[in-house]
Amino acid sequence: MTEPTQQNIHLMSDILASQVAAGEVVERPASVVKELVENSIDAGARSVRVEIRRGGVSLIKITDDGCGMSKADAALCLQRHATSKLVQVEDLFAIRQLGFRGEALPSIASVSHLSLTTRRAADVEGWTLSSEGGVETPLMNAGCAPGTEISVSNLFFNTPVRRKFLKSDETEAGHVEHQVRLHALAFPEVRFTLIRDGQQVFDVPATRDLRQRIADFVGRETAAALMRVRPTEAPGVRVSGFLMPMSAARRNRRMQYVFLNGRPIEDQIINRAVRDGYGGFPPGLHPALFLYLEVEPALVDVNVHPAKREVRFRRPAEITLAVMDAVAATLAAHARGEEETTAPASRPAAVPGFVPAEKEINLPPSPAPRPATSQRPALVLRPVVTPRQQELELPPEPLPPAAALPQSVEPAAPVLPNFRHVGTLHHQYAIFENKEGMVLMAPRAARERIIYERLVATNRHPLTSQQLLVPELLELDTRDMGIAMEVKPQLEQAGFQLSPFGRNTLRIEAVPAMLPLRKVGDFVQELLRVFTSGEVRLTRARSPFEPFARQLARQYAQQEEMDGYLQNPMPLLASLLECEIPYCSPGGKSTLLPFPMSELNRRFQV
Repeated sequence: MTEPTQQNIHLMSDILASQVAAGEVVERPASVVKELVENSIDAGARSVRVEIRRGGVSLIKITDDGCGMSKADAALCLQRHATSKLVQVEDLFAIRQLGFRGEALPSIASVSHLSLTTRRAADVEGWTLSSEGGVETPLMNAGCAPGTEISVSNLFFNTPVRRKFLKSDETEAGHVEHQVRLHALAFPEVRFTLIRDGQQVFDVPATRDLRQRIADFVGRETAAALMRVRPTEAPGVRVSGFLMPMSAARRNRRMQYVFLNGRPIEDQIINRAVRDGYGGFPPGLHPALFLYLEVEPALVDVNVHPAKREVRFRRPAEITLAVMDAVAATLAAHARGEEETTAPASRPAAVPGFVPAEKEINLPPSPAPRPATSQRPALVLRPVVTPRQQELELPPEPLPPAAALPQSVEPAAPVLPNFRHVGTLHHQYAIFENKEGMVLMAPRAARERIIYERLVATNRHPLTSQQLLVPELLELDTRDMGIAMEVKPQLEQAGFQLSPFGRNTLRIEAVPAMLPLRKVGDFVQELLRVFTSGEVRLTRARSPFEPFARQLARQYAQQEEMDGYLQNPMPLLASLLECEIPYCSPGGKSTLLPFPMSELNRRFQV
C-alpha cells in the first residue's frame, strides 16, 4: 500500500475557481441562457432577444433594452462576486431579484469566448470587452444602442470533458427553448424572441394579459379550457394563475408551471399541495397548471440550490394550505358553473416583473369533453398479413374486447410432456406441475420477454408497418420533440413512420404491424417520457435498438389483456421456453418461479 503524498494547501487561481463554480452554475447551454436572461430581466428590460446556434454550443447571444452599465460597472462585471444586488448581509434574507450571487458571468466567461457590449440610455457612448477562457481584454468604448448584448461562443472549449456530457444539438436546443418559455410565462410584460440557427422559433409580444401569453405557447384551444385560480391570500402569501381540468392530466409534469415571485421553481411541497387540492389524482397522472405564488422575500430562502431551481420556505404549512385552498376553491367554483367574476390578483409592487391584467382576450369556449369510451378513427388499420408477421407468429388484427378474447392468441398448444396446467392463482399467475414439482408463471412478464427477443431478432431490418387511415398528430413539449428526433431511427426500425409537422407537432403516419396499438398517441408519448426522464438510456447495450426494444416490449405487454393467456397458458409457456433467456423479463422480473418437491417436502416436514 502506497503512502499518501503530502499535499500543500494553496489558493486556487481566479480562473480555476471560476471553472469550479461553472461546474455548478453552467450545466448546459440552457443554464447560460437562464443566467443571462435573468440578468436582463433584473436590468428592467422590456424586450429580450435570444439567439442560439448548434443548440447553444456554438453561439448564445442575448440582447436586451435594459438599463445598461456604466464604464465602472462594465469593468467589474466579469470579476467574481461582483454584484449590484446585494450590499449587506441583511439583503440575503430579502432577495427580490432573480440573480444575486455575482458568479454567473465570470463562471460563463471561464469556459467560453465571451464578449459584452453595453450602454446606459443617458450616456453618449457604450463600452465593450471580451474574455477568452476567463482572460479579459481591456475595456474599450463602442457605439451601440441602450441596453446590453452578451455573446457566448465555443461553450466548454477548454473543458472538453464537460462538452462530452452534452446531448445532441436538437436536445440542447429544446432545453434552451423551454428555458426561454419559462421566463416568457413568468414575465408576460416582456417581449421575448428566440432565434435558432437563423430561424425564428417564436416572437411573443409584451402583453398585460397572462392568458394571452399562455395562449401564445399552448394554443388558443388549450388556453380556452383554462380555469382562473380564485386568488387566495394568507399571511405573506398570495396564489393566482390558471388550472386545467382533470381531463387534461398528463403522464409527466411537462405542463406544470410553478413560479415564485417570477422565478420558475420545482418544489415537492407545492406538488403535493396541488394534488391534495384536486382531491387526489390517479397514480401516474399529473394535473396541468400555471401557478403563480407571491411570497414575502423574508419568508423564502432562494439560496439553497446552485441553479436556484429549489427554494426553502420558512412557514411551509401556510404555503401548503394556501395552494390547497386556491386549487380546491377553483375546482369547486368550476363544478358549480360559476363565472369568473373576480379580477385577477395583482402581484405586490416589490415583486419584479408583474403587471396586473386589464382585459381578457376573447377565446372560443372550451370544447365538450369526449366520452371516455370514444375511439379515434385514426386507429383503424388495414388488415394486412405480412410475411414478417407470419414469421413472428403475431396477430395482425387489433385485440378484441376482453369478453371476446380467444383462449390464446399464440399458436396451437404444443406438446409439453413435462408440464401440465393445473390452474390459476388469483387470476394473476398460471400454475403448472412437472416432475420436479410446481412452477408459477407470470404471463405479462413472459409476454415481455417473448416480444423483446422477437424485436431484437429482427433488428437488422425495419419491422413492417401498417399505415393509419388518418395520421395521428401529437403535440409535444420542446424537450420531448428533441428526444423524438433523437430516437427517430429506433422508432422507424420498430415499424413507426413519423415526421415533424410544425415546430412541436409529431405526425405519426404508420405503426408497427407486428402488434396492435389501441392508443397510438399515448403509446408514443409514454415512450418519449421514459427516455426523457432517463429511466432508459440508449447507451451501454450491444446495439442502440436493444434498450428501445426493451421499453417497447414492456409497453406492448402492459396494454395486452391476459385473460386468454391465463385460460390456456400452454402456448405462451412453449414460446417462453424457446427464448434465449426464458426465466426473466428484459427488465429483470421473474417469468417462471419453480418450487421443487424437495423444498415443499422440507417446508411441510414430510
